[in-house]
Amino acid sequence: MKKAFVLVSALLLTLSAIAAQGTTLKLLFYSPELSDQYNDMAREYKAETGNTLDITVLQADYVTVLRARLNSGDIPDVFMSSAYADNQTYKDYVLDLTGQDFIKQMEPTALMGVTVKGRVTGYPFLVQSHSFIYNKKVFADAGITVLPRTLKEYEAVCEKLQARGIQPFATGFKEWWVLPQTAWQALAPIKDRFGGDYQNFVDRLNSGKLTFKSLPEMKNVFDLLDLIKKYGGPKPMESDFTDQCAMLATGQAAMIHQGNWAEDTIRKINPDVDLGYLLGPVGDSASKAGIMFDSNQTIRVAKDGKHVKAALAWLHWLTFSDYGKKWVPGMIKQLSPIKGAEAPQAQLAQATVKLLAEKTPNYSWFYQRFPTGTEQALGLILQGYCAGITDRQQTLDKLDAEYAKIAAGTK
Repeated sequence: MKKAFVLVSALLLTLSAIAAQGTTLKLLFYSPELSDQYNDMAREYKAETGNTLDITVLQADYVTVLRARLNSGDIPDVFMSSAYADNQTYKDYVLDLTGQDFIKQMEPTALMGVTVKGRVTGYPFLVQSHSFIYNKKVFADAGITVLPRTLKEYEAVCEKLQARGIQPFATGFKEWWVLPQTAWQALAPIKDRFGGDYQNFVDRLNSGKLTFKSLPEMKNVFDLLDLIKKYGGPKPMESDFTDQCAMLATGQAAMIHQGNWAEDTIRKINPDVDLGYLLGPVGDSASKAGIMFDSNQTIRVAKDGKHVKAALAWLHWLTFSDYGKKWVPGMIKQLSPIKGAEAPQAQLAQATVKLLAEKTPNYSWFYQRFPTGTEQALGLILQGYCAGITDRQQTLDKLDAEYAKIAAGTK
């Protein structure tokens, strides 16, 4: 009996030790600017549940690494992607989250980008906005009291700033991803020509019935990029995201095209900077100038991951726990997709809420409906235009050829 008791006690101790170790979830994320926030969340989750989040954070090569891991069978339990087109790209790898209790806590508008034929394919992570961000003090010191809405008004502001010795823009043109975000905002009202339906517009591009060179609105895209380059300092192609944030924070530049995700980086340089959003210009139509607003950054659960139940438990915790509910607005300082979540005190988030309340035009991130792979490919082509490698016609030809090639590969 004594020997049996010792064996049972040893077994219980072993099981307790195994239980104490918990589960280790492997997560593959992007947005390295949020690494501190990811790590804090992982520490809290470990403290509350005993489970470990092993988070790998990448940026430039994220998609390449993700696809390589999915194809090799080294599948992360949880991974990030965009919404819309990526629903199709990763449809064979993701778990259907329809009916999960945490999905029922999401704002319906946040679920639009991850819903396919009534099924929910991902967990909306953030609700984000982007447009031109400006330094209010720089504008005030330059005597600018009326905010620009049209390209002509933007140019007038640039001339006034430059006359005061202030660089109007920090371009960010060294980063390929800055180009499509900046450029496609100038196309945002195009949905009005397609029954208010971006998918109709994208479907026609995908089928080849529509091309970029056939869109008169592309003039607004080129005019905007030309304006930013003209007033973007002596080396506009050497400006990256970090440079944009630093120059805006210190008042060396008055404007950058970025999103509310940039605020934390800006404030690390100047905690007291006064920031605001300008409405993105779409040619000379003041009434259609607006901001881009959507929930695009998406968390996916791999259906063939080793710890599916543990992944679902983590998302439940992220949605319902006191820490989880406050994590996005409190630590990331961005808008949360969870129903009833408070808006963060961050200026750009507050500015977004105010603009939406005022019924300012806001547009979904329609370009995320383009086939997966087009964002970088077209961004590099636009980068080439800004570098002077191609002219407008050559750029349009390249955009159409590359888009057609990628679209054909997804059919």
